[in-house]
Amino acid sequence: MHPPVHTFELTERKTSQVREYVEVFVVVCAVTVAALYVAPTSHLPFGIVYLIAVVTLSMRVGLGPVIFAGLFSALMWDLFVIPPVGSLAITSFEDVMMLGTYVIVALVTGRSNARVRQQERTERIREQRASALLQLARALAEAKTFEEAITIALRQSDQLFKGRSALLLVSAEGQLRPHGGAVELYHDEERAAGEWAWKQGVKAGRFTPHLPRVTGHYLPLLRARSVVGVLAIYLPAGAVANLPALQDLLDGLAAQVAMQIEREQLRVITEREKLLAESEKLHRTLLDSVSHELRTPLAVLSAATAKLGAPKEANRVELALEISTATNRLNRLVANLLNLNRLESGTLKPRMDWCNLRDLINDALRNTAEVLKDHPVTVTIPPGMLLMQADPALLEQAITNLLHNAAFHTPGGTPVRIEGGIRRGPEPAIYISISDEGPGLAAELKDALFVKFQRGRQALPGGLGLGLSIVRGFVTAQGGEVVAGDNPGGGAVFSIYLPYHTPETVPEE
Repeated sequence: MHPPVHTFELTERKTSQVREYVEVFVVVCAVTVAALYVAPTSHLPFGIVYLIAVVTLSMRVGLGPVIFAGLFSALMWDLFVIPPVGSLAITSFEDVMMLGTYVIVALVTGRSNARVRQQERTERIREQRASALLQLARALAEAKTFEEAITIALRQSDQLFKGRSALLLVSAEGQLRPHGGAVELYHDEERAAGEWAWKQGVKAGRFTPHLPRVTGHYLPLLRARSVVGVLAIYLPAGAVANLPALQDLLDGLAAQVAMQIEREQLRVITEREKLLAESEKLHRTLLDSVSHELRTPLAVLSAATAKLGAPKEANRVELALEISTATNRLNRLVANLLNLNRLESGTLKPRMDWCNLRDLINDALRNTAEVLKDHPVTVTIPPGMLLMQADPALLEQAITNLLHNAAFHTPGGTPVRIEGGIRRGPEPAIYISISDEGPGLAAELKDALFVKFQRGRQALPGGLGLGLSIVRGFVTAQGGEVVAGDNPGGGAVFSIYLPYHTPETVPEE
């Protein structure tokens, strides 16, 4: 919760000075009535009483009422206390000097006290404004996003000026548009003032020489000699031209908002440059990897084709096997690139249907028969498990990639185990786990296993590092998740979890 801010009155109370004049009149009259009631033998002591009253009033009222108090008290003292009573005539020269001295002392003392009081009030307001800007700066510093910072700034601007605030930013089309706040107040008449402040870099709207008839006060947000936006403040109808007195507060608020906008622009530029750098790096990595991966099977195909053309070549079965292996490798490479494109373009739409888990695993084993020929494979599936809901093509490809991964990263002769079943609990799920007894997961890759083009330092030649990222994409598209871990017996284990649905009726087929 952000700290509250100080608020300031933008509407002047026209009755405030009237009240002060009335207060002066009542006090002086009260002192005069007291003098008449006491009927002193000498008029000199009540001069001091009048002076004390004037000095006391100077601590409560403004300069105008203080001057009125000095003159009015002198008049009442002369008329009702100094003899002859009831007449303004003064018969004694000493009384003339005393009354003149009293007027001078009362006016000078009252004026000095009023000025000190005004300075004190000015310093207090200045301190409150500085405190308000400091609190705003702290609140903006705590904001985690640009939107949160702008919301804080507009909300506190509303509290400071007792109006409604909006931030105007330049859209992608090059037009000045409200980013938040009083959007409904920014209509055609207001737009001219806002665009004037934006293009000219000067204040416009209410309380300014430029388009003063509109409702809003438009303050350009200047940063590095450029206008990064416009702060619009829509004051209530009763507000008077009191904004110049708060100009330092307005400028401070505008500077804070302009700083946030500039920071956001720098962040966007940095993110864009970072994205371009990552894209260029990814493009270069993809090009290098694909060219390297294509070179080996193409060389095998070229050599095998040349040998097949030889008239005395007898071992054609072996050459056909080499061609088949190279072709399968190329097909797998192209399929991975196409699948990656489907995932990143967002065109992948899973077609969920009822399918048999055992059939999917058998199809995946047929696809990987060549790479798993040196690995004993065991499959464990509960006999009562018949159907599951998934996209058969995507799930089969995910299992195939995991089997390829197990065969590729484990030495020949090590077993590969496939298990499937239902994980019971509050959220039951279908699981398929593929474990091996190879070297296990490298510590430096555990946090980036499913990131594309990530390969371990000790990985064997071949592969683009796309298999696991495609597995995660296919499984996530079906509403599931894939988890990697260490096999208790040594090696790695990858588990696919998909939501479990109980079929109402089992299809006959």
